[in-house]
Amino acid sequence: MTDEWVKIINNEKVNGKYYKLVFHSESLSEKVSPGQFVQILLNASLDPFLRRPFSYYRVRGSRIEILYEILGRGTALLAKKKKGDPLKMMGPLGRPFTQSLKAGKNRVLIAGGVGVPPLVFLAEKIPVDFLLIGTKSKDEILPKKELARVKAEVLYSTNDGSYGAKGYVTVLLRELLKKERPENLFIQTCGPAPMMQAVFNAARARGIEGEASIDKPMACGVGACLGCMVKTKTGWAASCTEGPVFRFDEMREWG
Repeated sequence: MTDEWVKIINNEKVNGKYYKLVFHSESLSEKVSPGQFVQILLNASLDPFLRRPFSYYRVRGSRIEILYEILGRGTALLAKKKKGDPLKMMGPLGRPFTQSLKAGKNRVLIAGGVGVPPLVFLAEKIPVDFLLIGTKSKDEILPKKELARVKAEVLYSTNDGSYGAKGYVTVLLRELLKKERPENLFIQTCGPAPMMQAVFNAARARGIEGEASIDKPMACGVGACLGCMVKTKTGWAASCTEGPVFRFDEMREWG
């Protein structure tokens, strides 16, 4: 783990929803795995006081990309940052997604909202069979060039039906489960808590193994503040250090 100031190379909107932040760092890019994250300090001053966590979206050499959307004051301030502006980054942090699976398992990635970046990173790094992405509308669909290195079958759903299947991403999962043997699947998911709960319920009903990245506010990122606790079957766990990725069979509560 390192904590250093970097300079922004690029910070621009890629569609109606997402911005892409780009910077270089040898130490922050070393030995990074999909599912890990960085804690970003926006200013040297105390405003805003707390850092914000962001998943790694792409790492190529020392070049790091972060995909984000404006969800509050912190991300609104980040979106205003320009080329050359400094940001302080701490990372890589957290427990990543599993990359090695049992022979014969088909990997299904299910992403929604802020859960898209780490799963695209995973799909670029290792073989993936299906990548299911749910958005609100066509305006939020990633440009094709952003998924150029993804070899999986990519399927979209939109809440308003403007692109792909109409409905939540679980519509795609239900259709997939009609075609694939549940015992051959391994699900990895990241997104809003209700979405992941629905994915977990469907997986549990059919005995499908998997894991989820639990998105929680993280003030410190190193397990000191205890603000990102999740309830597991063995007790409370800090999402920033014991997660953010947890196996389905570890979880007791979601959200």
